[in-house]
Amino acid sequence: MTETTLAPRAYVLGAELRDARTTAGFGLRELATKLDVSHSVVVRWELGQRVPSTESVSALCAVLGINGTTRERLMRLTREAASEPPNTVSVGSTGEADQLAALLEFERMAIAMTDVSPIVVPGLLQTADYARAIMSTGMPNAETDKRVMMRLGRRDLIIRKRGSVRFAAYMLESALHQSIGGRYVMIDQLQFLLEMGERDNVEIRVVPRSAGWTPAHVGPFVLLEFAKAAPVVHLEHHRSSAFLRDEADVKAFVSAREAVEQAAMSPEDTAELIASVINQEETPK
Repeated sequence: MTETTLAPRAYVLGAELRDARTTAGFGLRELATKLDVSHSVVVRWELGQRVPSTESVSALCAVLGINGTTRERLMRLTREAASEPPNTVSVGSTGEADQLAALLEFERMAIAMTDVSPIVVPGLLQTADYARAIMSTGMPNAETDKRVMMRLGRRDLIIRKRGSVRFAAYMLESALHQSIGGRYVMIDQLQFLLEMGERDNVEIRVVPRSAGWTPAHVGPFVLLEFAKAAPVVHLEHHRSSAFLRDEADVKAFVSAREAVEQAAMSPEDTAELIASVINQEETPK
């Protein structure tokens, strides 16, 4: 069974067009009349279900009085969305590849990400050896190396000098004590968490054992937020994943994020806890 999801660039373009229309004070039918198209066409544009032509977006900008950098951005998004392949998602290796491509696009356009990863260190904060230990089971070395390098490359989102994404990571305390890759791999991984936590745009917080049950115990999720588009939730499981964009579903995960945030230790206390775990691991037994 397959499910066709909206393409990421079309989704973000639609949100930008909707924002431009409402900012200019135009209703759907009013804009449609000005453009000489059906109002349902404008609706599909704004939902990301249909990509308008560059000529249509140029006309839209003229009607709404948009020029300069805003017009250039809308035209660029339109060209990118038009060249984006359909994102057909299915369970298994094909669906996994499609979802990864969509995730990369959403990450590229996000301004903030929250990664709730109960059991393991979130992917964007993993060291190469830690990631390799997770990915290597039953996979050829060449394929493992390829996936590890891709994961490390995605970290550029939060370490680049300009336009870095605000990144919040939440883990259960037990994630710090997993023996993934062995003792020395874990020590290096924990030390790397301390380094990344010092960045202004990165917040790392642990949910302590004393917190009891939290929404993080249900499973991992990533909440991606954009400048103008509504948030998107990414869920991942073994050889399957999904994006949630339904307003009620996303709202539930926003509430879950808030609950996890309330239960988590502060970034400062988290850093102290990680440092103590490192000290315990480095102390001869």
